[in-house]
Amino acid sequence: MSTTLKLVVLVIATILSLIWIILCLKYESTFEQITATLDPDEYQLAPVMHVGFAILQLVHFNVKSEQNRESVKEMAEVYGARYAEYYLYVLRGAQVTFFATLFPMALMLGVIMNSLMNLFLFVILAVASALYLSEQFKNKLTQRRDALVNEFPQVLTKMTLLVNSGMMLRDAWKKICENKEGVLYDEMRLTTDELNNGVTEINCYFNFAERCGLKQMRKFASLVTQSLAKGGSDLSVFLRDMSDEMWAEKQADVRVRAEKAGARLMIPTVMIFLGIMMLVIVPALAGM
Repeated sequence: MSTTLKLVVLVIATILSLIWIILCLKYESTFEQITATLDPDEYQLAPVMHVGFAILQLVHFNVKSEQNRESVKEMAEVYGARYAEYYLYVLRGAQVTFFATLFPMALMLGVIMNSLMNLFLFVILAVASALYLSEQFKNKLTQRRDALVNEFPQVLTKMTLLVNSGMMLRDAWKKICENKEGVLYDEMRLTTDELNNGVTEINCYFNFAERCGLKQMRKFASLVTQSLAKGGSDLSVFLRDMSDEMWAEKQADVRVRAEKAGARLMIPTVMIFLGIMMLVIVPALAGM
C-alpha cells in the first residue's frame, strides 16, 4: 500500500471511530430499555447495540415500509405478529452495529498489515458478519417450518381417527395437543386457549394458519372452515385425504433431503481426491 492510500484509509477509519464513540456515548440511555432486554448469547454486541439503533433513527429506518413487509411476515412466524416489528428492528440494529463496529477495525488492520488484499478481506469479513445475523434468523425460521411440516401429518392422522370415532373437531384438537412437546403442538395450544376464551372456531383455525405461515396450514384452515360451514358432514373425508397428501409430501421431502445429503458428502471426497492428485502430479512435474 502506498503512503497516501494508508493515510486516506487511516483518516476514514479515525473519523468513523470517532462517530462510533459519539453515538455510543450520546444514545446509550436512549435505547437502554431495548439493549437491557437483549440476550447476549444471541446478540454478541448487545451492550453497544444502541449504536446501531442510533444510526437507524438518524436514517429514519421504518419497519412498516413496503420493503420490510416480507421481513415482518417472516418475523411474525417465529416471534408472533405482536412482536414481529420489534424483532425486525432489533435484527437490523444488530446488523448495523456489527458493520459500524467492525468496518473501522477492518480498515485499521489493513493499514497495519500494509496489504491492500488484507484490507479488502477484512472489509468483506465485516460485511459478512452483519449478513450472518440474517442467516441465523433464516436458519431459525427454516427449523421452525421444518418442525411444523414434520409434525403435521401425525396430527392429521390422529385427528382423522378421533373425528371418525365421533369426537367433535374442537375436542379432538384439544386432546391431541395435551401434554405434547413441539412447535406445532405449542401453536395448537394457543388455538385451544382462543377456543376456551370464546373466539369462534372458524377464526381460531384461521389464526392458527396465520401464525404457522405455511401453505399446508392455510389449506387445512380453509377446508376445515368450509366443511364446518356445511355442517361438518364431509370433515372426516377431508381429514383423511389431507392426511394422505401430507404423508406423501413428507416422504417426497425425505427423498429430496437424502439426495442433497448424498451430494454434500461428495464434496469432501472430491476435495480429498484433488489433494491426492496434486501430491502426485506436482512432484512429478517438478522432476521433469
